Amino acid sequence: MTPRFPTPADPLLKPPAPGWRAAWALAVFTTVVLGTAQAATTAAAAPPDSAEPATPAAPKDAPPAKSLLDGATYAERAAVFLKHCATAKHAQTLNAKHGMASCVSRLLTGVDTPQALQQFTASATATFAAARTGKSPLDPFDKHALLHTWLLARDKVSFPPEAVASLRDYIALWKHKKWVGYGALNYRLMNDGSGYLAAEQWPALVDADGLDADQIKAATRDRLFGYFDEIVHRNTHEYAAPTYYGVDLAAMKMLADFALDPEMKKRASLTLDWMLLNVACAWNQGYHTAPAGRAKYWGSTNTSPDSMDATAAIGWLYFGGARPVNGAGMNDGGSLWFVAGDYHPPALLAEIARDRATAFTHRGSVLFGRDEQARFTIWHTPVFTLASQWENISSPNAGLYKETRRALLKWLSPSPGSTFTVLQENPQRPYRLADGKRNAFGYGENPFGQDLQCEGTLIGVFNVPENYPHYRLYAPFSREGAILKRVERDGWYFCHGGTVLFGFRPLQPCKWGKSEQNCDVLYGDARTGGWIVETGATTAYAGGGVDAELDRFAAAVAAKTRIDASSLTDPAPRLRYTALSGHTLDLTYRPHGKPYADQNKIDGQPVDYRAFPLLGNPWVEQAVGGDALTVRHGGQSLVYDFKAWTRSN
Repeated sequence: MTPRFPTPADPLLKPPAPGWRAAWALAVFTTVVLGTAQAATTAAAAPPDSAEPATPAAPKDAPPAKSLLDGATYAERAAVFLKHCATAKHAQTLNAKHGMASCVSRLLTGVDTPQALQQFTASATATFAAARTGKSPLDPFDKHALLHTWLLARDKVSFPPEAVASLRDYIALWKHKKWVGYGALNYRLMNDGSGYLAAEQWPALVDADGLDADQIKAATRDRLFGYFDEIVHRNTHEYAAPTYYGVDLAAMKMLADFALDPEMKKRASLTLDWMLLNVACAWNQGYHTAPAGRAKYWGSTNTSPDSMDATAAIGWLYFGGARPVNGAGMNDGGSLWFVAGDYHPPALLAEIARDRATAFTHRGSVLFGRDEQARFTIWHTPVFTLASQWENISSPNAGLYKETRRALLKWLSPSPGSTFTVLQENPQRPYRLADGKRNAFGYGENPFGQDLQCEGTLIGVFNVPENYPHYRLYAPFSREGAILKRVERDGWYFCHGGTVLFGFRPLQPCKWGKSEQNCDVLYGDARTGGWIVETGATTAYAGGGVDAELDRFAAAVAAKTRIDASSLTDPAPRLRYTALSGHTLDLTYRPHGKPYADQNKIDGQPVDYRAFPLLGNPWVEQAVGGDALTVRHGGQSLVYDFKAWTRSN
């Protein structure tokens, strides 16, 4: 199964009508669970022509009070997160996707067990009834959440037989013979993984295709093994997604924990190792910093210990961080599944995730099919990380551009919002430009921008055609406290982030515009241009306070760097820049469909992106498509063989 970008050609599960779940569920839930008429739940549906299924919004209750979580070990962190989820105020909802994290946390801890069992029973019964009568679509989030809750908690509590029967009968409504539905990996793993495990648990199960349990296992096993093989050899189009990679991890963990077939359990566990190693390689003391295939909205880019989202929350559980995290920002629906179960990653992964004593580069890759690909560069230092991607995509209409995140800077800070990136407006659906709709703030990338990174320096060029509807450059500067001071000097916008100093230099006119998402936003209206991001650890300029340190950094940039933008208005715009590090970066714009022919150079040498590994840094080595993954650290090593599906010391 080759990872691909979802497009309108994908068969879709029909989105629900707006508000269906709230109106239908309210009476059932208030009677069965709460005995009150005060509970309500809402769900936002995507427009009928959406290119993906509707994603219901979380219940619109007041957000929980901020709760700081900390722990020196995985066990301590898992315990405090579980307790937080069990005791925090949650909307009591029939929506399994949003309600089961609270439910299972209470079942595992013994907090309000009778009510939690009532909630599970009502949710399973109502979800089955609504799907059976056609009042709601089949949703793999519900399928996974209900089954995972039962599997995790059944040894702790006795579930009512009618609840288990409703869960079983709900899964029997699904078809498993062929893949039908939205093609994203999280849907595939939740759907096929749940179907496989249900068939193991209930040998008499018969699905909507008429397949018996053995046939369900055979059909889903083949597809699951295909997903595993694809992930560990080529990566996935949901790479590093703040939300959806976490959902992928959760669905994989359910298989690693509960598959009865030894081969399924082994392959799921080894694939989960590989996926978590990706998180470890992008981890810096509580911050997950990487290019991403899917990063919806500014909030999923502006993650931090204050608002982690699912993928980073899972990373925190296993790898820890430099400061406590906000329990209310963990996206427990995607991450809570990691507080219990038999699976645990090798300790070596955590050692690699925590070793940030010296700066180093991590490189990675994802192959989308044929020659389409993305290659990553992640520069870690002890106090900040800069990451970017180079992509080779044949068409500007590719679905990748709808949600991808191309570049990211994060730094250690006691305040939220320690995030900076350069963005450019793009269509809501690049594959359907006739809509004329601009994407949301911080959502996706313009197809006509390209980056080049060398260590802590990043440059970009863009060349947006006159007939392309969206093109404005914009750079958000956080107002949440992570930027201590910002000054404008000689065309640069210099910022002091406490641990990091960085400068942004647009090479075309820009001006401050409408603020968004707690950010001051700098906008540029040119269709062709370029920009530079330069960084440095504050320790290299330390002394005299914020103003003095920022002045020293700005003076160093003025004295040591050189910008050659003389070819920026050429048909193929070119930018050359000598960085603070002394390295020279040379980036020439390459149109879609034109082969890469050394347009990107560092110190005069072409960057050979095709030689990038699937995973590669001082401790990790795997070639693209290679069966062998080697992980070494501190005199210990692991060797994975993804042809034989083995792991050895």
